[in-house]
Amino acid sequence: MKGHVDLVVRDARLLLESGLVRGGVAVMDGRICAVATDEHLPPADTTVDGRGRILMPGLIDAHAHIHDPAALDHEDFTTGSRAAAAGGVTTVIDMPLTSQLDTVEALEQRVRTGEEMSIVDFGLYAGMMRHDNVAIIPQMLGHGVGGFKAFTCEPYRVDSGVIMRLLSEVSEHGGHLTVHAEDQGVLDEFGRDMDGEWDAPVSHALSRPEIAEQLAVHGVIAIARATGGHVHIAHVTTRGGLREVELGRLHGVRVTTEVCPHHLVFDRDQMNRFGPVSKMTPPLRSREDRAALWSGLLMGSVNIVVSDHAPCPPDEKEAGRDDIREAWAGVDGVQMILRVLLSEGINRGRLSFGRLLRATTRDPARLFGLYPKKGAIRVGADADLVLVDPTLEQKVTADMMFSKCGWTLYEGLVMKGAPVMTFVRGVPVFEDDRTTVAPGHGRFQPAGSGLTRAMGQPDVHP
Repeated sequence: MKGHVDLVVRDARLLLESGLVRGGVAVMDGRICAVATDEHLPPADTTVDGRGRILMPGLIDAHAHIHDPAALDHEDFTTGSRAAAAGGVTTVIDMPLTSQLDTVEALEQRVRTGEEMSIVDFGLYAGMMRHDNVAIIPQMLGHGVGGFKAFTCEPYRVDSGVIMRLLSEVSEHGGHLTVHAEDQGVLDEFGRDMDGEWDAPVSHALSRPEIAEQLAVHGVIAIARATGGHVHIAHVTTRGGLREVELGRLHGVRVTTEVCPHHLVFDRDQMNRFGPVSKMTPPLRSREDRAALWSGLLMGSVNIVVSDHAPCPPDEKEAGRDDIREAWAGVDGVQMILRVLLSEGINRGRLSFGRLLRATTRDPARLFGLYPKKGAIRVGADADLVLVDPTLEQKVTADMMFSKCGWTLYEGLVMKGAPVMTFVRGVPVFEDDRTTVAPGHGRFQPAGSGLTRAMGQPDVHP
């Protein structure tokens, strides 16, 4: 091996595509230069003893609301990336929240801000997509954007004609369209049925029934089938929605989907006890839906796990104490993905290590054209790594969270398994329950060309 080795992590259990393998990695100039058993690892400036813990690729959170110029009291690149690092996430794909990101100028400014403030690497979504900005797709793809966000419901609703135009464009030029899929007509009608009952937090879930998701997913997939475009269904939450995804794939549609940790842990029967903090969109669902999501994740119907991280200052939740409609619809999550999958998945027999690896590292990297630079432990890949202690039990408290907002939906839960050290391009960014680099370590990761082909059929299943 030629060159100067900066870092070696040894005596670990490497989580590879082939399974858990004893050994370690060596890092040179931010990239993995060797994957070997301990006796074949070279000397290095810094050696980390894995102590038999699991070493896996850093997670890629492909749907997080980290930095919105109009909502900096919610989160920003610095606080959000610290939360990411503490959760073993080494790359976040930042999605617009309330401010449009649909010009090259806005994109370049967001990249500059991210590289000044973030401690982990990041990519960017464009959106929100409307009838008047469809033409930006080729230009934004050329500047490294990997995905485009659209809604079938308010507040950013577009009709089926716009969805068709958008999917036609991504089909021609690459990339993918991510759709928040709920049918607005159903939401309108069921919302009227809840009049006089908005003081109960569960009313939020009851006003957005499962059929709203199923109908919207069905329609979007039909358009994807007609256009040949790659549609990605954001945060699937229901059995019906997941069934539509599976049927679409049987018909050759290029459709992928994701699930969030809060929909894997909580259900709507808990909402009245939790209060306004439990409001997010789509809402919490039934226990049966939650079980279906775990099954879909294990079997590969659900492709990736994302946070949909979108917390807010506490007063914006408390505003819904008497009327749940007044509460902000969003929760934390970027720090919790890995903990949830270890504690509620691996330890409860709902998930395999192989599926955890693919759903949090390889497949999000492929979705955004970052693989194999990201999402793998292999020679030549960026040394984005997380050392995991699968036996560590922690009670989740607001004090351990790095998010700006100072609260967590997971308050009080005892979870087994946690990240203990996170590296971004070979540099430790989280260790001993603290972040260890200054803002500005993170770098923009442009999406690769032809990226949708990496998640095409039939290799959309495990």
